[in-house]
Amino acid sequence: MKNKIKAMNTEKIKTLEKLLDTIEIVENARSIDGLTAEERVQLEKASVSLRNVERSIIRIKTNELVDTLTEDAKALDYLADEINLSAQKLAGVAKAIEKASNVVKAFVKIAAKAISAGLV
Repeated sequence: MKNKIKAMNTEKIKTLEKLLDTIEIVENARSIDGLTAEERVQLEKASVSLRNVERSIIRIKTNELVDTLTEDAKALDYLADEINLSAQKLAGVAKAIEKASNVVKAFVKIAAKAISAGLV
């Protein structure tokens, strides 16, 4: 499963890189002297479409990050609880894990709010 996710993430990164290269080509073409009004409109439409696709891929990536971090925070909570139950001498370790989990949860809330506000 992790290999499939890694392969998908690699493909998303490659796709984003290709999109950014294409956006640059389109933007450079828009500055060519002698373009007709129709050609300028076509390039503008292409630029907008490419940027929309870019934003969609980034949004998907961000949503996946939030989902993954939420699951990771749950796992950290579980580990902290288990360590607390297993031995008092590991209570400090459990507290450190709980703090890390809380930091991750706070980040997830911030990221989720940024996504819902359209900032990401």
